[in-house]
Amino acid sequence: MATNADVEILESYSVPLETQNLFEHGILNNPLIAPTLPEGISEAASKVRFEGTPHPSIPINWRFAGSISALKGLEAALINVLLSQKYGVEAQEAVINM
Repeated sequence: MATNADVEILESYSVPLETQNLFEHGILNNPLIAPTLPEGISEAASKVRFEGTPHPSIPINWRFAGSISALKGLEAALINVLLSQKYGVEAQEAVINM
């Protein structure tokens, strides 16, 4: 049975906000990963946006959902960097809808 603490955690948790946090701090600013990312990743990553309901609609582990979405955000940012380098195209907005 859920306790008051469980309900408070559930109400304060937001999948899109936690995913954005994971994307920025767990991937882009991670000292083990950041040196391997291409030049221009910060600008490209600024065009990635996470949206959706704050609570998961499918009963899966929340951290799993956020992790997958953050990796999709990295993929979008990397594609933007590649497009910029190869074709001189300005970074495009990428929306990861969870």
